[in-house]
Amino acid sequence: MAVDFNGFVVLRSIGVHAGAFPDMASEAKKVARTLVVKQLKKSAALSPTREIRNAIGEETFGLIVDRMTDAEVKTLVGKLDKYHPDLKTSGPGWRRQQLLALAGGSAEPSEKPAPKKKGKGGKKTSGKGEHPDRLSSLAMGAVRKRRD
Repeated sequence: MAVDFNGFVVLRSIGVHAGAFPDMASEAKKVARTLVVKQLKKSAALSPTREIRNAIGEETFGLIVDRMTDAEVKTLVGKLDKYHPDLKTSGPGWRRQQLLALAGGSAEPSEKPAPKKKGKGGKKTSGKGEHPDRLSSLAMGAVRKRRD
């Protein structure tokens, strides 16, 4: 039976004793970024996103968001604030700012818009035997003159 180790304990120890791992600094950044981005994608909800931001700090979270691809940011903001009216027309810079604002708590997700009510039967008539506009063409009412 294989005994497994706690990965978080090992990562914490590496962080505390970074001097013992001088050649792994760039690899540690890649791994840390990958872990944070994977967790953001998996959770894809506001509360866990805010917890992640609080755990790693505002500055580090901002740096990781800056390194995310535009597609990753678009997908994440689309899940966190899917009813925002500017979401579909916005650019990558706005989406990054929105993600940082949502994670930081300075912005809240937009409310779901109320559905538009459709009227019954379309256009109303006055009830005097009038036909809707689509049937009142002059060509339809034309009659040939008869020769006697």
